[in-house]
Amino acid sequence: MKDTMQILEEKAARGDYAAALKLADALKWGYYGEASPARAMALYRACTASPSRSVAASAYYNLGVFYYFGLLEEKTDVRLAFDCFMKSALLLPGKEALSRLADMYRYGQYVEQNETVAMRLYLKAASA
Repeated sequence: MKDTMQILEEKAARGDYAAALKLADALKWGYYGEASPARAMALYRACTASPSRSVAASAYYNLGVFYYFGLLEEKTDVRLAFDCFMKSALLLPGKEALSRLADMYRYGQYVEQNETVAMRLYLKAASA
């Protein structure tokens, strides 16, 4: 397991965004040892610069989760969460980001409550 982490660390240090994203996921959940959400968040921030739309979209989505749920020392910040989910959905309209955006419209979190927009987003997420 340490070998996997070491390999990911080395690749991430060389600018491999896909490896950095995998490393962030492992650190977020503690897959190969102790979790380090603060380091994971820093890696997700770095991965938003990836030329790969899927890597950048995943990084934005994960940052949105940190802000939405107030993980780490970060307080819940629905404005930042909305921005991250929107960026993720614009890069790659995936189920997760679209569903989170739909929830925010459904419950009026940062945006004005709008059941019609929420339903459209849920349907788009279901077909993604």
